[in-house]
Amino acid sequence: MKESFLLAVTGDKGGVGKSTIAALLAEWLLYNKYAIHIIDADPNQSTQTWIDKCREVGRVISTRDANITIVDTAGTSGSSLTKYIRQADMILVPFKPHVADLEVIVGWFLSLKEELQKRVFFIPNMLSPTKEQRAGVEELRSVVSGEGRGSVLPGLTERKAVYPPLLNGSKDNFFDSRLDKNTRAETSNLFTEVMRNLEE
Repeated sequence: MKESFLLAVTGDKGGVGKSTIAALLAEWLLYNKYAIHIIDADPNQSTQTWIDKCREVGRVISTRDANITIVDTAGTSGSSLTKYIRQADMILVPFKPHVADLEVIVGWFLSLKEELQKRVFFIPNMLSPTKEQRAGVEELRSVVSGEGRGSVLPGLTERKAVYPPLLNGSKDNFFDSRLDKNTRAETSNLFTEVMRNLEE
């Protein structure tokens, strides 16, 4: 097994929750006693602002000598996106399963070289129990299956009162808070799959 890993949270679409996913993944890894280093390569700096807010209340999130690095990239094509996905052991791509979003991310995925496609793991995000969204996830699964590369991971439900406020920063780890069992189960399910695939 490798001694260090790089996970790029990326994709050629903005507004799909990349920073929230990066922060949630960081919190889950910290909760499970992993050391992490976070690089915020997005000009919006949402993840870095979260890190700074946590530091202000006495909690250190990121350490440079950690063996797991998480990179939050910009939501559009650019040098930081290209640089980090080439280096990444896993390319985590959050998406909303709507027609417009699917067109963008499917086109982006198909434009990648085969070696990069193998490292892409899509995360359905902000899910709601609608026929359209279920069909969107299945459509992406079909594309991935047809290519024979990439994967679609378990998704996260739309929880506006739970996930977005994470980026406000806190002195406590997200997973030390009083989460309802469904939130805890879906996040643990997702990130357990991330680590299982990373360590294979």
